[in-house]
Amino acid sequence: MKLPKLGFGTCRLMLASMVAASHLWDGMLHGYAAYAVWAFFVLSGFLMTLVLTTRYGFDGSGLRAYAFNRFMRIFPLYWIAVLAGVATLWYAGQRGIELRQINGEFYWPVGLEHWSHVISLFPGFSHGGLPVPVSNALAIEVGFYMLLPFMARSKSTAWLALLLGVILNLKLGIKVESFAERYATFLPCMLPFAAGALACHYRETLSRFSMPMTSVAVWLAHGLVWLALPSWPWMQGLYASVVLSVWMVVSLHKQPSSRTDKLLGDMSYPVYLIHTTVAAWFLCPCGFSRPLDFFLKAFAVTLLLSWLIVMVIDRPLAKLKWKAPRDKNNGGVGSTGRA
Repeated sequence: MKLPKLGFGTCRLMLASMVAASHLWDGMLHGYAAYAVWAFFVLSGFLMTLVLTTRYGFDGSGLRAYAFNRFMRIFPLYWIAVLAGVATLWYAGQRGIELRQINGEFYWPVGLEHWSHVISLFPGFSHGGLPVPVSNALAIEVGFYMLLPFMARSKSTAWLALLLGVILNLKLGIKVESFAERYATFLPCMLPFAAGALACHYRETLSRFSMPMTSVAVWLAHGLVWLALPSWPWMQGLYASVVLSVWMVVSLHKQPSSRTDKLLGDMSYPVYLIHTTVAAWFLCPCGFSRPLDFFLKAFAVTLLLSWLIVMVIDRPLAKLKWKAPRDKNNGGVGSTGRA
């Protein structure tokens, strides 16, 4: 029997599911969530470079369409998740339930700057509590959407960004103590975005190494190194994962995407946004633990709600996006679909 082809959409849901599992299941292997977030950064660097060079272009109309479509992809669902998070924080507060048990950043923002970060996702604002606890990584992504046109337009700029990313990470020190700053602050994350942009620039050359199923299997197997070397994910493992993510993205980018694969890909974003909030609904004042059955129940509800969000909100909103200039000329939409 011929195995179904793995596409970008299925891969994206796999990555989002790993982030969810790391937050909601205490038996989840360490490292996978960090690898998954940086894999998303590599994927964004690749796809944004691809659509900018093949669909949008770099003139005023193309960049305006690119910016508007990125806004429509990110912010409407994010603001809905913020409202759900605020309501959940209020409800939990009324009943004395501490939601930092699920995620250390799941608490009320305090002050204008923190709320400005929550509303705008602008990475220049500092943040405290987050109604969407995973939105720090999303703010980093939004910031790099503004910088990726420079990396997409010029290979030399992408190389410079990669070099700066390497230097910044080395300056912080590849050690366990510096992991949080290297992994979750803006400038060090230039490395995976630049790696993705360069992978796109050299995709035809790199395509000779394309092995879709093998690259995904190796990416997954790499997470098992933690069992033998507990410090690996927080040191060299994060950077090994970038190389493996580049291989995986290059291997998958020409895979045909089925309707199911596209649906799974669309669901990955709401899964990422709401899994912590949904898990909070299963808490009680008596305490919190994260056994497998807790994760399975919360994740099943997350998947169902994510499907509903895609069908009822996200896909109708997608019709409001602007056509990329080159799509208007060729009468169709490129292979990246909703980008």
